[in-house]
Amino acid sequence: MKYLLQFITISYLLLSSMSSTFAEEWYLETLLDLNYWVEEHNIEISELDYIYFNNDLYNQVYNEVQNIDRVLKNEFINKYRNWEYEYYQVNWIIQNYKNFIYHTNKFFFYLQIEENHSNYKELDTAILRSYRNMRSSYRKVKNIIRRK
Repeated sequence: MKYLLQFITISYLLLSSMSSTFAEEWYLETLLDLNYWVEEHNIEISELDYIYFNNDLYNQVYNEVQNIDRVLKNEFINKYRNWEYEYYQVNWIIQNYKNFIYHTNKFFFYLQIEENHSNYKELDTAILRSYRNMRSSYRKVKNIIRRK
């Protein structure tokens, strides 16, 4: 009985405050970021792994890719929040961009292995395959963005 009274009291307080909430353009959506958070979080999940190379050129390229990755993610999110992309576009962008990050991680991982163990011939094939997949995923993202 005690819980029932608490439930009724809380429900009454919640519902009585809802009238002012609806006046503020769906405050709950804004508070919980219901319109954008899932997509934003989904693209943030994919991250480049931390890799260090002995070769300064590889390190420089890797660090530049990390910087560009951050800029691209921010740009996707900002454009989506400004309604420049439609919902389906954002989902395709996220899916293909996550594939791009996955294959980029594999590419740099294989480069790191090759740097330390250059006598493995299978690495050349793995590096080439991951690079092709990385390039393909990136082109898909570009094509989706251009479709507007």
